[in-house]
Amino acid sequence: MDPKVNGQLQNEWGGLIALYLFLGGVGGGAYTIAAINSFLGKSMELSTTIGLWIGFPALFIGCLFLLADLGNPGKFFLAGLKPGTSWIARGTGIISLFMVFSFIHLVLHQFTEVSKTSVGMNTIAVLGIIFAVFTIAYTGLLLSASKGIPFWRSGIVPVVFVISGLVTGHFLTIIGMVIFNEGAKTVSQFSTMALEASVVVVVEVLAILFFLNAAYKQPDSRESVERIMQKTIFIVGYFILGLGVPLVLMLILRYALNESGLNTVLAVAFIGALLGLIGGFLLRLAILVCGALPTLNMGGFQFRRIAKPKDLKPGIGLMPPK
Repeated sequence: MDPKVNGQLQNEWGGLIALYLFLGGVGGGAYTIAAINSFLGKSMELSTTIGLWIGFPALFIGCLFLLADLGNPGKFFLAGLKPGTSWIARGTGIISLFMVFSFIHLVLHQFTEVSKTSVGMNTIAVLGIIFAVFTIAYTGLLLSASKGIPFWRSGIVPVVFVISGLVTGHFLTIIGMVIFNEGAKTVSQFSTMALEASVVVVVEVLAILFFLNAAYKQPDSRESVERIMQKTIFIVGYFILGLGVPLVLMLILRYALNESGLNTVLAVAFIGALLGLIGGFLLRLAILVCGALPTLNMGGFQFRRIAKPKDLKPGIGLMPPK
């Protein structure tokens, strides 16, 4: 096997898809946190309002990045066809329903006098949470259904993306709370959000370690694990700065800043949340760019389907390595 060919990575999905996966997770995660906090009443009113404002717009913008990546964006309406055999079609329906419920919830919460604890609002919140979680999971299912990339072909990928979506949703909501803080009475909400964020960050650490360990045990996906563990954006950007530092800062925010001034609380919350958001994007980007194409072993020889060069001229085929 030519070492230049060995390790060929997929090059079809890159930055635009990573942005869609990121914003889809953020939108679904922020809405889920907002809907859950809405059941806690006035004590979490600010986080609920900001989370609802994030949910629908974040997913809508993410879908625009997805459309921009299509070869022919004008045919986007075909994505919903054949839901029985296509995860893209199923995802189109899931995303559409989530956007409907999140938009209705936002309008009722922000622009009407409907009671926040009414049966109707609670019903919409529950349905919104269900389709928000499905939406986050779909961003992982879209990868796991890609049979050509062994690293993505895992049932653990959707779980990792759901947990990461909840983490990034928390962090973007916290940033919104920093910007639109209501003074001293916001501090208690930061404390609750910091505790929630700390728990889901720990769960994400366990989930990503489980995913990498399971992928390493499979010969076809082992190369991708080795590659991702050698990437600075993953080890430093995601693991250390995107998970480790935010976890420490959230614990400080929860347990060590009770008597601190508002400005200190806001600064710690903002830095931790911003690093966590960057880490969430780097996770998705690293998983995409480290998707190695499979190797076929036959009679002691190894063969790999290599990615199609973008500058390939019409009528010229791919020559085997010398």
